[in-house]
Amino acid sequence: MTRPWRRFRRNRLAQAGMFLLGLYLLGALFVPLLAPYSPYTQDLRSTYVPPLAGLSLRGPGGELGLYVSPVFRHPLEGVRVDWEEKYPVRLWVRGEEWRWLGISGNRHLFGVDGPVRLYLLGTDEQGRDLLSRILYGIPISLTIGLVAVGIGLILGVPLGALSAYFGGRVDLLIQRLVDVMLAFPGILLAIVLVAILGPGLENAMIAVGIAAVPIYARLVRGLVLSLKALDYVEAARALGASHTRVLLRHILPNALGPILIQSSLQMAIAILFAAGLGFLGLGARPPEPEWGLMLARGREYLAVAPHVATFPGLAIVGLVLAFNLMGDALRDALDPRSR
Repeated sequence: MTRPWRRFRRNRLAQAGMFLLGLYLLGALFVPLLAPYSPYTQDLRSTYVPPLAGLSLRGPGGELGLYVSPVFRHPLEGVRVDWEEKYPVRLWVRGEEWRWLGISGNRHLFGVDGPVRLYLLGTDEQGRDLLSRILYGIPISLTIGLVAVGIGLILGVPLGALSAYFGGRVDLLIQRLVDVMLAFPGILLAIVLVAILGPGLENAMIAVGIAAVPIYARLVRGLVLSLKALDYVEAARALGASHTRVLLRHILPNALGPILIQSSLQMAIAILFAAGLGFLGLGARPPEPEWGLMLARGREYLAVAPHVATFPGLAIVGLVLAFNLMGDALRDALDPRSR
């Protein structure tokens, strides 16, 4: 395992993917510190504020620094900035109370020392800080990917292994079930399942996970079919090893490489599917800061505030790209033909 891991670490795609994923993981771990405000805090006087509105590099007396002026939306004149008032941006400031992973606090990495709000990425249709909502959406998207991939692994791997190992009627029954599931495009199957289970974030995770089951079942079936005919498996059978022992000790461990590669790529697919369900209104429900739901709400205001849909879309692209890069690098590293 040392040589594939060394190839993986030296792969430029892997380095880029790990860097991107590391940024997202840090964001998910320290989200209440990085987010200046709660993702649910509304300010209807500051709707559709564009990114960096009210920021200036000089204070009231002309001194250099980062300062914020009050920003509000006038019903007739649009976004207005009161440049006569300026408040400094500080690091490690006290702000809104938060509770995360069993820890409570009110400190934030940055904020404004004054009665104004800082909108680095602007605000949405209800005046909520877009940066805070995107940051709080990171753990939601990662959880969706992990749960969906976990369901696909737990159900798909045993089905594929049993189908290939025992063959006969077992293989026929399982593969016909898999064929029925594969007859639907993945996102369509997820939509059908959510329609049956009901809309909601938890049901969306389950639906995306079940949609991944036939992919894992077909992959593992092909791997087990090729592995069960090898000499060391025949030797284990000749020595009296049970079917369970042969599968768990001799076959499946040698199939971990392709399964691991598929899981890294499936994480990206699961995040995209969940975002698509949220976009269609079948995933997370308002006011949850889920990126697909944010995209769906933002599309209604593209002419007025394109940033409301642009930044959640970029967040999805970055996370999906990270998993795709790592999946490609894993495939290259675990390929026995690569040098």
